[in-house]
Amino acid sequence: MTDKIFNIVVLDVADFKLINGTYGTKKGNEVLIYLANAFKYYIKNGLLTRYEGDQLLALFHSKEKIDVDCIANNLNKIMEEAPIPNIRVKLGIYENVDTSLQIPIMCDRALMAVKSISKDFKQNIAFFTQEMNQKLLAQRQMENDFKDAIKNREFVVYFQPKYDVSSEQIVGAEALVRWQKEDGTLISPGLFIPLFESDGLVVQLDEYVFETVCRFQKDRMKQGLPILPISVNLSRASIHFSDVVQRYINIIKDNEIPFSCVPIELTESAALYSQQILEITNQMVNAGFKLHMDDFGSGYSSLTTLNELKFTTVKLDKSLIDYIAKPRGMKIVRQTIDLGHGLDMKVVAEGVETKEQRDCLIEMNCDEIQGFYYSKPLKQDDFIEKLRA
Repeated sequence: MTDKIFNIVVLDVADFKLINGTYGTKKGNEVLIYLANAFKYYIKNGLLTRYEGDQLLALFHSKEKIDVDCIANNLNKIMEEAPIPNIRVKLGIYENVDTSLQIPIMCDRALMAVKSISKDFKQNIAFFTQEMNQKLLAQRQMENDFKDAIKNREFVVYFQPKYDVSSEQIVGAEALVRWQKEDGTLISPGLFIPLFESDGLVVQLDEYVFETVCRFQKDRMKQGLPILPISVNLSRASIHFSDVVQRYINIIKDNEIPFSCVPIELTESAALYSQQILEITNQMVNAGFKLHMDDFGSGYSSLTTLNELKFTTVKLDKSLIDYIAKPRGMKIVRQTIDLGHGLDMKVVAEGVETKEQRDCLIEMNCDEIQGFYYSKPLKQDDFIEKLRA
């Protein structure tokens, strides 16, 4: 007799908030009821229940491994016959569960699988793997280490210079954060920044970087050295934080430095136009901050945002610069630079890595260049040395 295999599946409806916002909560509930009834048909030996808001969870047993092709075909059919068009459903599967685990841990593993494809438009089914579990454990460790890392100043601010296109002199920099643990281990920003953005810890990290830059500028002023604007990034989570503007104003005043020497960079996604964003950015500008739109062209561009929010600088994303040598790419970059200048904004090109890119940007009258062609992000002492050169 073949032993029964127990499986857990979490079903997640992509962009369910958008469905509720577009069609209303009544239609949203109708979608969930439809999906529950549809999946009940395929779950013969188990149970199905609502899980976290827009998710369903199924626990069932079988005598053989799950047929992925069969599930994919059934899933496509269910999506095609849904009450609203273009619905996207994701499945996270924990197959052949370890029955010695507590039930919440079993469910978390299926949830982990579905989260791994939440932003993947091509893949709708994912199986739990031990690699996912190791990644989760590593993320939990980073979250647990965060408080001590802030206290012990393990987060190190690097400075990437910005160069004037005409003079090729340093005219500013962007502050970027790196995590160097006490044992010397370096953790990539690509690992901790997205994690801290999702769990909210990035609000503290943003302020830590801002304070560090303000102290750097204060020290240079005390030494009678020229201070160049060093921009800092403000995440989407931070800009929605209730008293962020007042907190940053207080830090500027405590360090007795001009607001203009620490511009605020907002990514396109953080600066998506809304009444709340308008009010917050107006508070910043009225206080004296300069606002830069970062990553322009990376996917969230909005002419309304450029028109309504008081940016003084627009930074062209590396994804635009990468195609500058191609005819269409060249036209797009040229028109974007002209647009920025037409709105009385300074234009900075990010991610410039080659002489060919630099020469194109000079010909297009771009104002400033930032990228590995001139300099990688530098530690503070190396940046100071470069300013002396």
